[in-house]
Amino acid sequence: MGAGAEITEIAAARYYQRRLCGTFRSLVQTRRPIPPKIVALTGITNSMVLAADPLEEVFSRFLDFWRADHPDSPPVNALVAHNASFDTGFLRRASEQLGAPLPPALTVDTLAIARLLLPRPFVANHRLATLASYFGAEKPTHRALDDVLATVTVLQGLLDLGQGAGLTHTQDFRVLQKVPRQIRAKRVLGADLPARPGVYIFEDAAGKPLYVGSASNLRTRVGSYTTLSEKRRQMREMLAAARRIQHICFPHVLLARLKELELIARLNPPFNRASTRPDEYWLLELTNEDFPRLKLSKRVERKNASRTFGPFTTRKSAERVRRVLSQQWNLRTCTQVIPPGDPANSCYLEQLGTCRAPCRVQKQESYRQHCQLIATNRAKAEQESVTSLLEKVQDLADRQEFEQAAVVREQLAALSQAGAEQELLSPLLAAEKLIFALPASHGGWVYLALAYGKIVGTAFTGANAPKIAIDKTVATLAEVFPVVAPRFLAQGILWEQLHILAQQLYQPGTRIVQIADSTALVCPVSGMLSRTRLRKKLEEARKSFSFKH
Repeated sequence: MGAGAEITEIAAARYYQRRLCGTFRSLVQTRRPIPPKIVALTGITNSMVLAADPLEEVFSRFLDFWRADHPDSPPVNALVAHNASFDTGFLRRASEQLGAPLPPALTVDTLAIARLLLPRPFVANHRLATLASYFGAEKPTHRALDDVLATVTVLQGLLDLGQGAGLTHTQDFRVLQKVPRQIRAKRVLGADLPARPGVYIFEDAAGKPLYVGSASNLRTRVGSYTTLSEKRRQMREMLAAARRIQHICFPHVLLARLKELELIARLNPPFNRASTRPDEYWLLELTNEDFPRLKLSKRVERKNASRTFGPFTTRKSAERVRRVLSQQWNLRTCTQVIPPGDPANSCYLEQLGTCRAPCRVQKQESYRQHCQLIATNRAKAEQESVTSLLEKVQDLADRQEFEQAAVVREQLAALSQAGAEQELLSPLLAAEKLIFALPASHGGWVYLALAYGKIVGTAFTGANAPKIAIDKTVATLAEVFPVVAPRFLAQGILWEQLHILAQQLYQPGTRIVQIADSTALVCPVSGMLSRTRLRKKLEEARKSFSFKH
C-alpha cells in the first residue's frame, strides 16, 4: 500500500449464523487518477468514481452500517477479509485521516487460515479466486462486493474444514497461527477421526507405535496436540516423528481407557509417561508362617485376600506402610525362619531398635492368634493405626520436632491411601458375578460382565431398544457365568484397570443389573474411603512442606 494509494470502492456484508443480514457498497471519489493497471484489474474507471461521494461521506456511511443495530443479528464482533492486513491498512489510514475511529472487532484473515488448513498441494495457491473455486463459489471479479461474497464462501468452507479438525471458534484459528508450521502440518493426520470415544495410536513411518491415548472425543483430543495448549516437549518430539494415527472406537470412554492401559502395557510406546509400569504395584501379605510377618509381594493367592493390604503404587510406599504397621501391630520384621516352639535368639534388628522381637516374648500360639485377629478385623486395625499416627504427628508438632512429624505424616498418607484403595477394590475382586450398565455416548447402554474383577463379557443395546431386546441381551451376557475363580488376586487384569472399573461403579448413571448373592458392593461406613478430607489435607501438606528422608 503506497503512500498515495486511495480507496476506490468500499463494500461489506453482514452475516450472522451463516445468514446474510445486509450489504453495503459504494464507489469513492478519488483525488488522483486511477492507475491503468488498477482499472484493468477491477474495471473501475475514472469516470465511474468522478460522480461518487468523497471518502469522508462514504466512510461515515460505512461506519454507520458497521455499528447499526440489526434486527436479525447481534453487534458485529469480527471483521473478515482475505489478506486482511491489506484491507485493514486502508481502513486504519482513512480512520486516522478523518478522525473516525473504527469499532472494536476481532480481525479474521481467511488467507492465514487457508494456509493453515489447506497447505499445498491441496490447492495450487492461496489466492481468493483459487480458494473460491475450491469451495465452489462464484469466481471473484476484483469488485469489492463480489470479493466480499466470495470471501464469505471461503470462510464457511474453512470453518467446515476446521470443525473436522477440532477447531470450532474463531479464536482457535488465531491460536493455531502461533503454533510452529511443522506442528500445524500434523493436524491433517487426525482430520478424519470421528467425534466419538476411543483409543488413538500415533505411529512413525515404519508403523511403530509412538504414543497411545484415549479420549471421549477422538477428533477434538488429537487436534489439541497441534495447538498452543500442548506445551510438553516430548509431545512436540513425538509429533515430529508421527506419520499416521490409528484409532479404535468404543461406545463408552471407560472401554477406551481400559484398552489404552492394555495397549500401553503391551506395546510400551516410547513417548508415554503415565501407566507405563503396570508391574510396579505391590501388596503386603501377612504370611502363614509359624511367626507371621508382613512381606512385600507382587501377587497374592485369593485364599489369602483377608491377610492382604494394598495395593501400593510404589515399593517405597509399601515399605513405608510395612514398617509402620509392623510397629503398630507389634509384628516381627525379620525374614529368618523361626521353628515352632523354638524361641528366637536376639537378632540385629532388635538390637537396632527397628523390631520389637515379639517372637522372643510371645508364645507361638498367642502370636498367631494375635495375627489372626488383625486379619479378621483388618478395617478396625487400620483405623486404630490411623488414629495412633494422627496423635503421634500432633505430639511431634507440639514438641516442634517437625522433621520427624513429616516422616510420620508420610507414613499416615501412604496408609490411608492404600486403605482406601483396598476398600474400593476388594468388593470387585470378591464378586463372583457382576453385570452393570453404562449410558453409551451416542445413546443406548453398554453392559459389562465382571468376575473377580476381570471383564468376561460386554454387550450393547441401542437407544430405542425395547425391553424384550434388553432382557435378551442381558440373559445372553449372563451365560458366561459361572467363571472359574483365578488362583491369584487381580489375575489377568491390571491393577489400574481394576481401579477405573471400581470407580465407575459409583459414578452417576451407572446401573447394577445383576450381582451374585454372595457378594455385596459395600464399604465400611467409618472406613478409609470415608476419610477423604484427611487424605486431601495430607496431600496438601505434603505438597506445601516436606522433608527428604
